[in-house]
Amino acid sequence: MRLSLATLLSLLLLAPAASASRDPVDHSQPPAPDGTPICAGWVHERYTVERDGRRWPTWHPPRDPRYRCAFGHEHGSNPRAFRFFARTGLPAFGPTGDYAGSEEAHAGFKVFVANEDRRGLAWMIILHQGSGSPRRGLVRFHSLETWLFSNKRGRLAAHTQTMADFGEAISNCPGARRRANMRLLPDPRCRSVYEEWSTTVDVGGVFSARPGFAIDNAFTQFDPADPERLISNKPFACGPNDPTGWDSYCKGDKRTLLHPRWRLRNRGGSRFRTDAYGRRARAGLLQVVSRRLRIDQSRQCCGAENVFAMEHPSDGGLYRAGRGLNSTNFEWPGYCVLRAN
Repeated sequence: MRLSLATLLSLLLLAPAASASRDPVDHSQPPAPDGTPICAGWVHERYTVERDGRRWPTWHPPRDPRYRCAFGHEHGSNPRAFRFFARTGLPAFGPTGDYAGSEEAHAGFKVFVANEDRRGLAWMIILHQGSGSPRRGLVRFHSLETWLFSNKRGRLAAHTQTMADFGEAISNCPGARRRANMRLLPDPRCRSVYEEWSTTVDVGGVFSARPGFAIDNAFTQFDPADPERLISNKPFACGPNDPTGWDSYCKGDKRTLLHPRWRLRNRGGSRFRTDAYGRRARAGLLQVVSRRLRIDQSRQCCGAENVFAMEHPSDGGLYRAGRGLNSTNFEWPGYCVLRAN
């Protein structure tokens, strides 16, 4: 027994040293323009959370603060900036898509945090929305997780998880007909570089929303005639440099959230199960919708008060309404590249 304990102690003492001796840099990839190296895979794998006995990837900054290397992609708002972070913790990237049998690329998970919507609510949204792959024009359903709180009472209004329906892929060309459920995508045949995803959410018949997610500098375009072809966005979005390189401006990181239009009215149990698409089921995803709160923002759709922009990554990347501006960039300058984001 003493030998076993001694062996265990020696292994525990050696573990940190072994980890410290591992090279945190991926030398197969060129560094960022300012010399920042790219992180090795094991550095990225340190960012995980546990859900139901399984480890999942989670949010991390574009640059690792310990090893000072870059990951090549970003995930939007820092969940720790959320006013109710002590109750939500870090989000898990992947459980909803995994449950639905739809694998979602890690770099596409984006976080949106608003601590004050100017109507008494605070929310954190986790959406799978990458703009680097043309495959987004073919995939209709993407995971959408919502944490919604009342600022006045500090109560949880809702925590929902679903595969949101983003409808058809529509070319952003003159005369394009917008819809409640759509992916409006840049098309190489037309001038616009703008991208917008809109969806209608219904969870168990007691919680609904109609958010829109805009990208002003999408990485790529979508050609309906050749859906698999990788086409960089236009020079207006990418700038004068190589659109696939470090210095490109089209990194898909200038995102705006449009009119969430929350509606909550629950007269039944606050905890229930649904399938991956929000329909009630005996087993499935756990949904939490308060029966004590009533919320109806369904008529609030337009104008600056219903456009949430991110201006300062230094404050955690908080989204605020009524700014009248486009969002600024999330990525650390030069740290995100097309192949990853």
